[in-house]
Amino acid sequence: MSSSSTLTAKPSITAIVAATQSNGIGLNGGLPWKLPGEMKYFARVTTGESPSTDPTQQNTVIMGRKTWESIPPKFRPLKNRRNLVISSKGVDVSTAPNTSSHPSIPSALSSLPTSPSPSRTFLIGGSQLYTTCITSTPPMVDRILLTRILEPAYECDAFLEDFTSHTSQDGKEVWKKASHAELEGWLGFKVDEENEEKGTRYRFEMWVLDQ
Repeated sequence: MSSSSTLTAKPSITAIVAATQSNGIGLNGGLPWKLPGEMKYFARVTTGESPSTDPTQQNTVIMGRKTWESIPPKFRPLKNRRNLVISSKGVDVSTAPNTSSHPSIPSALSSLPTSPSPSRTFLIGGSQLYTTCITSTPPMVDRILLTRILEPAYECDAFLEDFTSHTSQDGKEVWKKASHAELEGWLGFKVDEENEEKGTRYRFEMWVLDQ
């Protein structure tokens, strides 16, 4: 592969998100639920099983400004991960290690290493970025890790695009749900498919482009 084709190769991006059955993902700038077990899953997946001590080899999380600001300062930036913040107006991340601000998604992606690396890139919110990346043609993400909140029906004011119903111009479904075994194979660890925590039932799913 030539260096020019390496530079223009489409990066593999995984969106990771928790959403209710009506696709609600947030309320008042935060999460409507508090699920420590689900958050541990998020951290384990986005950090990786054996995060490198070399920041350039660590997994990357991409987020919008509002998502960045919704993270409690003591947990910001997300440790053992490269943090990329998208903001057209800019956001001051000068004091945050391994963190950079970018005016657009293409700008953020251009900052990723071009050499082969075992690291992964995750899109972690918010709703506008999810919509942009999932509804583009072709989608900018090629995998969606969805924690489907089964019950109760939480009140939300931010929503995820209903990607499961997307079809191409020729009527084919854009996304297909992978099996749980395929999810575990991609994760590299075992995880219960359905879970209950603090009265909330949820299911771990993986959706991939139907190619």
